[in-house]
Amino acid sequence: MTMKKRITYEIRGQVERNCFFRVGKALVRVEFSGGSVNSAGITPAQYVTDNPLYQKAIENSADFRNGVIKQGAVVVLDSGGNIVDEGKEQCEAASDENLFPDVSNTQQARAVLMAEPYRCPLSQLQNKHAVREKARELGISFPNWL
Repeated sequence: MTMKKRITYEIRGQVERNCFFRVGKALVRVEFSGGSVNSAGITPAQYVTDNPLYQKAIENSADFRNGVIKQGAVVVLDSGGNIVDEGKEQCEAASDENLFPDVSNTQQARAVLMAEPYRCPLSQLQNKHAVREKARELGISFPNWL
């Protein structure tokens, strides 16, 4: 049985963007869309594909190597296009209690650190650097916060 991966690629801080990637002698256009930047936080522009040719083109690009384009969610599909081990992936994500993917700005990170079970005082969280340092100290990860 052949397995495929459906990969979501993201560009943070962009609402939409067209990118061109070289595949052999051809150029392919990929449209990243669905992003937003507002008071609630940042939602990156995204492109989802299960085409291994496009995945290789994106991952070999300068933008991907330089961190402009990042890999988001990866879903493994069987030959019928069905998701494999979805329940297992959800259990693994739920078991990692120090991972906060919904946090996208300093205020949200500060709120997490001040709440139970961490109870950090506001005096230790006065700026972005202090918030990052305290999160690192406690082993807390905010993957969607620059």
